[in-house]
Amino acid sequence: MTAANFQAVVIEGSHERPVLVDFWADWCAPCRMLMPMLAKLADQNDGRFVLAKVDTEAEPALAAQFGIRSLPTVQLFRNGQAVDQFMGALPEPQVREFLDRHLPRASDGLIQHARAALTTGELTTARALIDQVRAEDPDNTRLPLLEVQLLASAGEIAQALVALDRLARTGQ
Repeated sequence: MTAANFQAVVIEGSHERPVLVDFWADWCAPCRMLMPMLAKLADQNDGRFVLAKVDTEAEPALAAQFGIRSLPTVQLFRNGQAVDQFMGALPEPQVREFLDRHLPRASDGLIQHARAALTTGELTTARALIDQVRAEDPDNTRLPLLEVQLLASAGEIAQALVALDRLARTGQ
């Protein structure tokens, strides 16, 4: 990735799907450890995001423009903006968690429909959609909070509080 194609690949490309930018340098041992893991995760995610790499030694202006002060730094771009980042060579489970917070999932449309149903008071529809998400994509991190909202909307306050407490303990 160079300054010449950064605008097209990262900024403009992030309007179509998330772009994960790995700012690295050849002399950085943690960078060399992180790179293959990021490449593997990109392959495993079947195009859900684009992986771009910026060699900060070759592109110091890009590094400065995005406030890169330590390596490796990985930034996630959506809709033309850096929306989140992490620094250092994190373990794979933490990188997966980072990606899960930002990458679109097939069940996200169902989540949006369920939220809309809750907003209009269609609790039966919302419950059916939530059950469908739970069956198809139980690991969707957006599901637990939606379940709490459904319980609260249905007047099941005690169950909502228990679910909210469980949510707080898991850190979601």
